[in-house]
Amino acid sequence: TSAVTSIDFVGSSVTAGASGNNVTVTIADSIAYSRRAVTTTITSSVNDAILGVSGTTAINIRLPSAGAYTAGQYFTVKDESGAAHTKNITILASGSQTIDGENSLVLESAYASFSLYCNGINRYYVY
Repeated sequence: TSAVTSIDFVGSSVTAGASGNNVTVTIADSIAYSRRAVTTTITSSVNDAILGVSGTTAINIRLPSAGAYTAGQYFTVKDESGAAHTKNITILASGSQTIDGENSLVLESAYASFSLYCNGINRYYVY
């Protein structure tokens, strides 16, 4: 260990308290991600973090160009209705770009999901 004389915390929800040699840091806010309800074919946005899909027919989700994302930016596509086994959800890469080497992926199991991240240039990856 080393002696520290000060620590700066950024954010209105971060507080610190000291008791003897112990310092307790508290972060009051939880992490929340924006959710976009999807009920029809769409082109997603770089601002989408969770795409919650529930539709009455098969749905296509076209991804924007990977170059529009920051490298490492991620998001999730989730079958919230449990109907993907009969109403497939197809995720389509932009142009010649790929998702794990493919131009598209299909959610075809009830309540399935894909979490994807982007290299910020031309590819998406499932993780």
